[in-house]
Amino acid sequence: MSFLRSANAAKQAWVYEYSGLQIQSATAGVPIPIVYGTNKSGYNLIWQGGFFGVPQYSANTGSGGKGGSSNKQTVSGYSYYVSAILGLCEGPIAGIGTIWSGSSSTTLASAGWTFFSGSTPQPYWSVLSTQFPDQTIAYGGLAYVCSAAFYLGSSANLPSENFEIRGVLSFPSTSAVVNGLDADPALIVQDFLTNSQYGVGFPPESINASTLLGASGDASYQTYCRAAGLALSPTLVNQETANSILARWLLLTNAAVVWSGGELKFIPYGDLQITRQLQTGKLSTYTPQISPIYNLTDDDFVATGENDPVQVSRSDPFTAKNWLALEIAEREAQYSPLPIEAWDQNSIETFGLRKGSSITAHEICDPEVGQIAVQLMLQRGLAVRNTYQFKLTFEYCLLEPMDIVSLTDPALGLDCYPVRITAVEEDDIGVLAVSAEDFELGAATASIYSVQSGQGVAYNSSIVPAAVNIPLILEPPAALTGGIAQIWVALSGGTNGRVDPNWGGANIYVSLDDTSYSLIGATTHGPARQGNLINRLPAIGGLDNADVLSVSLLESGGMLAPSTDLDARNGATLSIIDTEFIAYANAVLTSANTYSLTGLQRGLFGSSPSEHLGGAPFARLDNAIFKYNLMNNYIGIKLYFKFQSVNIFGQGIQDLADCATYSYTPTGAGMIGEVTAALISGSSLDFGLASLADNSVDDWGRASDPYSIVIDLGLASA
Repeated sequence: MSFLRSANAAKQAWVYEYSGLQIQSATAGVPIPIVYGTNKSGYNLIWQGGFFGVPQYSANTGSGGKGGSSNKQTVSGYSYYVSAILGLCEGPIAGIGTIWSGSSSTTLASAGWTFFSGSTPQPYWSVLSTQFPDQTIAYGGLAYVCSAAFYLGSSANLPSENFEIRGVLSFPSTSAVVNGLDADPALIVQDFLTNSQYGVGFPPESINASTLLGASGDASYQTYCRAAGLALSPTLVNQETANSILARWLLLTNAAVVWSGGELKFIPYGDLQITRQLQTGKLSTYTPQISPIYNLTDDDFVATGENDPVQVSRSDPFTAKNWLALEIAEREAQYSPLPIEAWDQNSIETFGLRKGSSITAHEICDPEVGQIAVQLMLQRGLAVRNTYQFKLTFEYCLLEPMDIVSLTDPALGLDCYPVRITAVEEDDIGVLAVSAEDFELGAATASIYSVQSGQGVAYNSSIVPAAVNIPLILEPPAALTGGIAQIWVALSGGTNGRVDPNWGGANIYVSLDDTSYSLIGATTHGPARQGNLINRLPAIGGLDNADVLSVSLLESGGMLAPSTDLDARNGATLSIIDTEFIAYANAVLTSANTYSLTGLQRGLFGSSPSEHLGGAPFARLDNAIFKYNLMNNYIGIKLYFKFQSVNIFGQGIQDLADCATYSYTPTGAGMIGEVTAALISGSSLDFGLASLADNSVDDWGRASDPYSIVIDLGLASA
């Protein structure tokens, strides 16, 4: 019998054409998921209406004819909106946590969804009753989210979203007692079997309540799971037989179910007393019933022929798996798959490594729960090696699976040896054929260790990065630009003087009036190595071996590597303080992103050696510096800049209106001044880096090819 209901098809066909676009259809006939505890699930569109598009215009400037001009606007695309209801799962549920759209995450309120828990009865969505009265359905018992005029963007498709469902039995606190989020397995089983809305339809009176539910101090399944720290968050999405689901849950929680006397009994394998403090602060103690019911001897067995009354089968120790892996859905990593492993080193060294197949257990979302579950499975697989068959008379008819008896058989060397019954079959004459397995005390109890949660591979690509730090804007001389007027900008992002690890770069906008901004480029090599001076640096020209330049690069997270005196002379470590170009030979890390620089080359490229006070801006001039070729009509004009932060995924773009404005008036230093004059005259000039050879000049006294001079500045990162 299928216990998952099928969702109704969308109330209205989800097929609209607008400017040639066709919206996708809802899926009909799929099961409505059941979510226990807290787990992730998708959605199914169950209703839509009110689809519309808003045209987006762009300016089109061109000739208007007869010497005039026109400035027309043309439609460049559409932004689409729709009212929709997304079905989530059976209700009632406690709420919605994080929402993931692709690699981005958000919240219910930020995404613009209204939440209905799936109560019965459930109120109508007001948008339906006011705008679509002929389509008003309450959807009682179905948890869903809805939105009026939901923004679809330029593509008329709903986003692919997953919702963190705080589902059935994640509340109240009496059910989520292990970690506050996962549900009590005993309550899951009870609801799964008996719920009148979506359950199997199993009669409640046929469940042995004393073995399923209990209180501290007893041997019930509920008490065992609480004391052992076992909790689950299953998401039932696909149609599946109820017995296979129940068997999987019992495997993960180290228990078995027995049909006896017209009742289902739930018996844990746990064999030692366990006590655990619950999320509620109370203690839960599991006390197993492990005393043998009967001490069986040769006088009790029914012998057949010349065979020993107790037959023993032993498995090959080389087939026992001594390494198991359980794949859980780790909650702290956005429910990404995480392998949890357990192994027995003694068995590995004795019999060699024997790995078992990985077991998928996405019902487990807590690594500590997963570690306990896989350890219990490993121990049971290694400890239970022998199976026993024997026959008894009908006077032992009360024996049932999971009971413990002891065997005494001198021929096998058994003396009150405890075994656990696994099956009892009665033949036509009332003889009971009994199967049993080893009962190794302690093998069904795992030590509880703290487990560090794995980081997983999940990420939020929509996270908004910090704004840029105060940028360092400069005009380099012609020797660094090849005679082209340029503006260089050192950019990084951070908060309170500390680098933001999510900052990945910036889009750079420029304006002549601080009103209308145009995009001129973007940083492509991550943050520049920029920061501030810690100490005062006196004005000394040329080689400065006497002073120590202390700089902090905390705001950019920058790192500097030591170099050599020759590299410093050749500008391989070219940097700037205020407007002075320098290079350094030695870089010693003194604290986090803080360096002492020595062997300084001062006043490079014709810059003036000057005094610099603590706090003066510093930047390492390398490939991370943004470079912009100035147009001639920008020289001498005050320019306004905005630097729009983006994250390391190129997303989470900062709103341009929130970006600070920085101004700079370029002078065209890159194509005038001492360097260009030297190139024009053909003279030789020492930059503190290298000497330029004389160049031939034409009849007009100009360098025949001033841009053919190649200067190796050694700007590779050091």
